Amino acid sequence: MNTELLYNISAYTREFTATVISSVQAKINGRDCYDIVLDRTAFFPEQGGQDCDSGIIVRSSDDVFDEASSKKNENILHVSIKDGVIHHFCTDNIESGFQVFCRINWEQRFDRMQQHSGEHLVSGTVHRFFGADNVGFHLSGREVTLDFNTVFEEKDLDLIEDTVNRAIFENIETIISFPAPDELEKIDYRSKKELTGQVRIVEYPGYDICACCAPHVERTGEIGCIRIAAAEHFKGGTRMWIECGQRALLSARTLLRDARSISRITSAKLSDIVTAVNKLNEDLKSTRFELVRQERIILAGKAGELAGKTNPILITENADPDNIRPILNELAEKTEGYCTALTGNDEKGYRFITTSKNRDCRELLNGFKASLAVKGGGNAEMIQGTIVAAAGQIEEIINGI
Repeated sequence: MNTELLYNISAYTREFTATVISSVQAKINGRDCYDIVLDRTAFFPEQGGQDCDSGIIVRSSDDVFDEASSKKNENILHVSIKDGVIHHFCTDNIESGFQVFCRINWEQRFDRMQQHSGEHLVSGTVHRFFGADNVGFHLSGREVTLDFNTVFEEKDLDLIEDTVNRAIFENIETIISFPAPDELEKIDYRSKKELTGQVRIVEYPGYDICACCAPHVERTGEIGCIRIAAAEHFKGGTRMWIECGQRALLSARTLLRDARSISRITSAKLSDIVTAVNKLNEDLKSTRFELVRQERIILAGKAGELAGKTNPILITENADPDNIRPILNELAEKTEGYCTALTGNDEKGYRFITTSKNRDCRELLNGFKASLAVKGGGNAEMIQGTIVAAAGQIEEIINGI
């Protein structure tokens, strides 16, 4: 027996009663639970790229006192569908034949209705303006991603965002239908795959018509607003992140707070923070360039003091390895044995680089590994890695090889 899908009758059903058809022990995501099948349900299962509803199934409405307590005591771990039967994986067992009281996490459900309805407007608009298809979709409690088989420019994203928000302002009715096969053949609707059996069509007149199984808002005004949060190239097309309703509001609020913080840090007006940050970035690049130049001068001076010595060791606290290597190579031309640079301190250990023009550096690495805690590798000409030891211990091994 297929489960009666109450969310197809009304996406706004928050509470309902049903009869338990079966309850068997199961496991979901490593947790022991019970697979409960009801004769009817308003819980939307995971399908079509959307995560499932959550909520509570209890023996009586007396077991649920208010909305807050039902959220705290949610006992549904997962909801799935197979061959028309919906499976509710619950932490509590309720035997077959019992009539149960069920409550959906409405805040979560309505949020996903907003996101999914917004996705239809975006995908329909992309298809209408660019002839592109939505080839991937995922809706979770954290994000909504849409994959399209085309690439967009910045102005395209603005056009899409403006258009879908206009649809929201128009407060268009959501039309849901179950056309007969002969009627379905005449409808030009979007679908990611070939469908069989009864097809559910969701339409936003003038903007989108698509085969879809998920709950939606009754009118587009309930979406509130739609924001394209990000878009990047993905598998030859574009992956787009969208935010609708409360998600868009919270995200915009966070961005504005961040922008105000940057404004205070840079002492710039909100309208000028990009210019201010770009200037700070250029100043930082200039400062880094000067620091690199000064560090190379200091390293060259220290290396000059070691020229002509056997097994010289250049010790620094935090020099950049990219600055050390050329200095070390120059020093190796003027010394005998192993030419080593140590960066760090005796307490935490050192990063080492060793090169030589007349010795096999792998022999030194073996000597390090025989006595000290060493990670690293290399070849006959150069070795590098990390070593936990005092500089004096390291020097003894170098001079003893």
